[in-house]
Amino acid sequence: MENLVKIQVPVSIAYPVLESLLKKQLVGEFIPKPKEGVEESPYAQILDIGLTGSSSGVGNIFLKVRIRILRTILKRDQVDLYVQAALGYDNTSQEVYVRQFRMESQTSSRFYNSSLEVLVNKVAYNQIIQKTRVNLQDIIEAELKKANGSLEKGLELKGLKLTGVVEEVRVQDILPKPNRMFLNLEVQAKVEVDVFDLGELMPV
Repeated sequence: MENLVKIQVPVSIAYPVLESLLKKQLVGEFIPKPKEGVEESPYAQILDIGLTGSSSGVGNIFLKVRIRILRTILKRDQVDLYVQAALGYDNTSQEVYVRQFRMESQTSSRFYNSSLEVLVNKVAYNQIIQKTRVNLQDIIEAELKKANGSLEKGLELKGLKLTGVVEEVRVQDILPKPNRMFLNLEVQAKVEVDVFDLGELMPV
């Protein structure tokens, strides 16, 4: 099959889908992560992650990180950290990552808020921000298997049947907006089209 085609496909992803992925990566993690052979009590544990678009501008997202403070000096049951983050995209590795961020905690104690900012900036950055790197290729490959499964059998559309294989899908750019994440995909495929009903293809 030599019928190679390349097409640009706009795709939108709802934030709850990405939020679910981050929950799997982060919920339950201790800050800092315990190291083998090092006896050091962690400062905190991540209890929950929330992710939404930001109304402050295109390209930003809003993270809510709920943590449990474990150290006596800062001990409280639960605290919410609010992170305003600007995203970047690495086309080579197909990874979305946090380029810049600003964190706030909203407790009644100014000292406590300052202490938490130190904790996040100096200790938690690698575990919270760095782990928000999402490899889009991993997500795409799972969907690619489903698509190729349908194309192998023959995918019937209005008046025609597509047969072939999608060889590669790459994300060209990414744009977070307040309601959804928008991606532009380049799809490379080898397909054959079998037209079995011209009447279906004709305009009404």
